[in-house]
Amino acid sequence: MKTVHSPREIFASSGKSTDLKRAGVLFVFSGSAFILLVTFLESIYPGYSVHANAISDLLAIGRQTSTVGEPVAFLIAMSWIAGSYYLFRGTGMKTQLILNALPGAGLLLAVLSPENVNVAIHSVGAILAFVVGSVVVILSYRSITTWFRYFSLILGMISLFSVVLEFGAYYSPLVQQTLGAGGTERLIIYPIVLWLIGYGNYLLGKVDRT
Repeated sequence: MKTVHSPREIFASSGKSTDLKRAGVLFVFSGSAFILLVTFLESIYPGYSVHANAISDLLAIGRQTSTVGEPVAFLIAMSWIAGSYYLFRGTGMKTQLILNALPGAGLLLAVLSPENVNVAIHSVGAILAFVVGSVVVILSYRSITTWFRYFSLILGMISLFSVVLEFGAYYSPLVQQTLGAGGTERLIIYPIVLWLIGYGNYLLGKVDRT
C-alpha cells in the first residue's frame, strides 16, 4: 500500500473517504457540543461572570454544573482525539496524528482532573489544549485547499495571541480591566472550537466531492 506523504494527499486518497467522514463528524460534534455545553452551564451557574470566571470553574467538583458538564466534556475530548486518529489513520503520519490529538488529550486531562482537585495536572491539560491547539489550527493552513485556510490562519493567530496575553500578561491592566481572565480564555479556546466545526465541515465537503 502506498504511503500518503502529505496532508493534501490524504484528501486525494480514495481509501480515506470513510475515515475523513468520521473525522469530520467527530470534529463538528466536538466543536458544536463544546459551545452549547459552555453556554448551558454558564446559564445555570449562580452568579457566573464571563469576565472573571474561567471555563474550568463550570466543571469544578461540588458545583451543580459539574454533574452535566463532566460527562459531556469527557465525550467531547474523546471525540476530538478520535477525530484526529481517523484523520491520519493509515497515512504513516504519526507526528501529525499525535500533534492533532494532543489538544483533545489536554482537554481530557483537564476534565479528569478538575481545577479544585489537582490544579497542577489541570493546568498541564489546559496548556496542551490552548498552546498546541492554536498551533494545530495555524498549521492546518498547509493542508486546506479552499478559502477556509485563511480563516483558519486568522483563528489560530487570535488564539495564539490570546495565549500570550493569558500567560504573559495575566495580572496586567490590559487583561484584568478589559476582557478579564475569563474573556481572554475564551479568545483562546473559542477560535479553536470554531475551527473544529469549520474544519470538520471542510472534511465532509471533501468526501462529498470525491
